[in-house]
Amino acid sequence: MEAYTVKKRSTSLLLLVGIVVSLLAGCGNKDNNSANGNASPSPSAEPSVSASASPSESTGDTEKKPEDYKGEITVWTWNNDYFKERVADFEATYPNVKVNLTTMGWGDYLTKFEATKASGGDLPDVALAESYWWGKMLGYKDIFLDLGTVGFNKEDLVASASEAVVNQEGKFVAIPEGLGVGAIWYRKDLAKQYLGTDDANELAAKLSTWDDFFKAGDTIKSQSGGKVFLTPNATDSIEALIGSLKTSGKSYVDGDMLTLDNMKPAFQYVEQGLKSGTIGKLEGPAADAAWSQGNVVFFPSAGWREGFIPNVDKDGKGRWGVMVPPGGSYFRGGTAELIVDKKDPAKAELAALFIKQSLYTEQGMKINFKYGNVSAVKSFVDNKVTNGVNEFYGVDLTALYYDWLSKMPPAKYGKNDSIIEDALKTQANAIQKAGITADAALSNAAKEIKDKASIQ
Repeated sequence: MEAYTVKKRSTSLLLLVGIVVSLLAGCGNKDNNSANGNASPSPSAEPSVSASASPSESTGDTEKKPEDYKGEITVWTWNNDYFKERVADFEATYPNVKVNLTTMGWGDYLTKFEATKASGGDLPDVALAESYWWGKMLGYKDIFLDLGTVGFNKEDLVASASEAVVNQEGKFVAIPEGLGVGAIWYRKDLAKQYLGTDDANELAAKLSTWDDFFKAGDTIKSQSGGKVFLTPNATDSIEALIGSLKTSGKSYVDGDMLTLDNMKPAFQYVEQGLKSGTIGKLEGPAADAAWSQGNVVFFPSAGWREGFIPNVDKDGKGRWGVMVPPGGSYFRGGTAELIVDKKDPAKAELAALFIKQSLYTEQGMKINFKYGNVSAVKSFVDNKVTNGVNEFYGVDLTALYYDWLSKMPPAKYGKNDSIIEDALKTQANAIQKAGITADAALSNAAKEIKDKASIQ
């Protein structure tokens, strides 16, 4: 991983230090955690102390030093390595606070959370909402704390995340740990060979619509003799198309009403691509191997693939590029953090402090960037705080994603998203495996969704 660098205007270092001091002041004031809902100073509020002051300095009778915070909190995660680093950083800063980390499989997380909630068991103090069940967690009532009561301000987040952090009651309950930014990774050597350029901006201009993108598959097939595919499979293709359509305002649901007709163009692209042989049928080990074998040009995915590609294509330094998808980027994956409301102000204060240390401070962002997370905190985005140029790709990827993020409309997560998207992906895969039509796939998906969700 490259050394952490900060690219920003000349005043940004002072701003960030001021943010840290302001955060600690917000957590340290017990009055701000009272039930009256008066929030402590927001993370982007004007610092009440000199920007050169150490975060541990006391500037008022009600403020605490890091060592004054005492207690324990529990965090549930599936991402053990990432959270172990976060916990070590936090406990080094706050030596009298212990963070108990409970790790489980990604596929077990929501099941365990819901079972514990239903049985009245002990939920974690900090819970995670991965994009797959983000909307479902936002639908829970009286489970998560209103973050405004512990020093957070929704206005401190980028506009594109503004609707993804409030629950169905309008309360601000989630902080994005990292935003999954939709991206198309590509083999530069193959793009140059078959499409005449390996420059990301030129490719984005050349393939500015999904029509252009999928038509490029014909060129690739013709010039390669059918040995090289546009994309690896139906699933990767449909995930990108769904994300793009949703972001453009053509979602698969409107309230409790299915609007799967909006997805018809996506399924038609997949059906046509599979029939023509421009979309591959690579799955499992073959799909993983495609990243290094040179038989696929474009891999629709997300920014968090940054760390994955060097592991599967160890000799690929310099031959990988990333371009904005046709029509602009969209949310693809990502995780939010929420504080379970246990009616315990002391626990809530420590849980908020843990999130702030990791997601709102420069030190915490070193770890966050290391694991490919894109910050949703406006001050980091505005001041272009990044991990610098990634030597494997030769690009400052985080700065690139910040630019894409600034042009994305607010994302929305619905309570039935996981059910709907599972059904859509299953049926796209049925086009690949069973050769059904796009119309049949959408009809099957509608039936499956209505059987599993309260939706019309």
